[in-house]
Amino acid sequence: MKYTLKDRIKFVEQINSSNKTAVAIFSFPDLIVLEANKNYLNFLNNSYNKIDNIMGRKLESIVESYKESTLEKTFKNVIKDGKPYYVNEFNFKEEVYWDLSMVPVYVNGEIECVIQSCVDVTERVKNRNIMEKQERVIREQKQELESIIENISDALVIFDGNGDFSIVNKAARNYLFYSKVLNNVKEVCEQVECTDMYGNLISDESLPAERVLKGEKLSAYKIFMKINNKRINVELNGTPVYNKQGDFVAGILCFRDITEKVKSEEDLLIKTQYGLLNRMVENLDLPVITLSYPDLKITHINQKAYKFMSGLKPGIKSISSFKGKNYCDIITNFNKYMLLKHIKDIVNKKETSYLKYIRLVVDGEEVFVKKLYQPVLGLNGELAQVVVIFMDVTQEIEAKLKMEKTLKMHEQFLTNISHELKTPLNVIFSSAQLLELYLKNKSISENKEKIIKDTYFIRQNCYRLIKLIGNIIDLSKIESGFFKLNLSNENIVSVVEDIVQSVSEYVESKGLSIIFDTDIEEKIIACDPDKIERVILNLISNAIKFSDPGDEIYVNVVDKNETVEISVKDNGIGIDKNHLDAIFERFNQVDKSFTRNAEGSGIGLCLVKSIVELHDGKISAESKLGEGSTFKIELPLRVIENEKSVAENKCNSKIEMINIEFSDIYSM
Repeated sequence: MKYTLKDRIKFVEQINSSNKTAVAIFSFPDLIVLEANKNYLNFLNNSYNKIDNIMGRKLESIVESYKESTLEKTFKNVIKDGKPYYVNEFNFKEEVYWDLSMVPVYVNGEIECVIQSCVDVTERVKNRNIMEKQERVIREQKQELESIIENISDALVIFDGNGDFSIVNKAARNYLFYSKVLNNVKEVCEQVECTDMYGNLISDESLPAERVLKGEKLSAYKIFMKINNKRINVELNGTPVYNKQGDFVAGILCFRDITEKVKSEEDLLIKTQYGLLNRMVENLDLPVITLSYPDLKITHINQKAYKFMSGLKPGIKSISSFKGKNYCDIITNFNKYMLLKHIKDIVNKKETSYLKYIRLVVDGEEVFVKKLYQPVLGLNGELAQVVVIFMDVTQEIEAKLKMEKTLKMHEQFLTNISHELKTPLNVIFSSAQLLELYLKNKSISENKEKIIKDTYFIRQNCYRLIKLIGNIIDLSKIESGFFKLNLSNENIVSVVEDIVQSVSEYVESKGLSIIFDTDIEEKIIACDPDKIERVILNLISNAIKFSDPGDEIYVNVVDKNETVEISVKDNGIGIDKNHLDAIFERFNQVDKSFTRNAEGSGIGLCLVKSIVELHDGKISAESKLGEGSTFKIELPLRVIENEKSVAENKCNSKIEMINIEFSDIYSM
């Protein structure tokens, strides 16, 4: 069967369709494109990357810079010799490299066409170039490293597991060998006498090289070496080197002569410490003083410390006046001998130390200060001076104390709330059990009075639960900003008087008297009457709780021009002055026992204060233990233009509010 040229072209395409080889077929000898696969087209410029754009065109017209190129020369050789030619890593364009083959195809002894195949070897070329560059860099770095090792001022030796030297740099040769060549660690040990910093002879097995051979690392290890009758102080660093299998392959020892350095350090020690001290005094934005030792007299003080100290001792007017003063005379609330012991402990442990904070009064204000003591040593290592740095930790301590107080109050509040919830629930549950018993025994009529009493207890304790839950919800609303006032223009005198009249019968039933008085008959202000009623009822309720039969409660309204003052006064048990500032705080109760005259969660007055402040008013309390208390509310004189429609209070609603607010007063 005879194969046509087209059959051969298909054959070539099938060969190359599954790999990355670029193939093109050209006529012979004029090199006109007969066929090209997709990979070949991708190598050409955009204008020639489609087969229709290159079919029938000469090779020289579709390949840039073809003239006088290696590609042209190779094709000419193929045409001339009629033999295949190969070009490795032909630089096709920019950074693209090909492995080329140009093969003539013979048909009946005549060349019919030329097949060009191209394999992209760009990555191979780039990788080889990178590797060659890296090898060159490594060689250069190796040479540099060898030069550095040879010429560094520190002596460096590297030895194998037998102790034989593989590298000995110039400094090491100068130290150890002089005119005699030593090849092994043991030979060096025989020539050099080594002692520790205290003059004790180091045994052969404890010598630095032997320790490295045993796998030990040495860091800043200081010894004395006696070489050729010359004694020097050296600092050594040593490390063993292991291969991946964990076998010892080399030991490295690096050492330097620090004889002059040690002398200089000893000479400059005190100067360095004082230099550091001076920089601290000048630059630190903290109070810093320097004390002599052991008499603890002030020798130096910075501006910040002067301001701090003058607050403790206002009579001392200058920095120079503080110098020479005894530290113990300035800061008196500590034990001098305990301080001296503490400083000695600092020196022995070679560390700084914080002492516990102390409380001081500076310029009349309470501050909490933490002190840091830093010893300054002399040439002989003895303590010469002490640096004291003061840190004001007032905010941190106050925040901590406030948090502790809040947590304690919160814990007490939860305890009280638990009690407040359990008590009415227990009463309701017990009364319900009795009613259930009467029903089972069919003895309702015989126990009518008890049932009425139990029903009263159930109602009263339901009111208590309503009040407690309502207060908690309202406080949460206030804190989250969802508590709203329904303001309207009201005669505040009538509002307060109506409340007093509404509760007078209840107050009298407790054996008390309530008296209302005012210096005006009418005062129109913008307020939420329901919320004001709630505030006044709470204050009257508190007055009832802590008053004895026969006592009197006074409710007064006073015109103060720009404000209206409403006061509720009783002559009951009063409040201790130590508790007076905290009565409006959340969770606070003056009487925290479960045996007090009345129940309460400790959030009533907090809610009262919040409602008053929502009216842009103020509330205050005056009290004396055993003589009674007075609560005063000041509301601003203002009116609003657009009043909200407020329904007239019904009698039943007011009675309901009174029952709720007075629900935690026991009926005796």
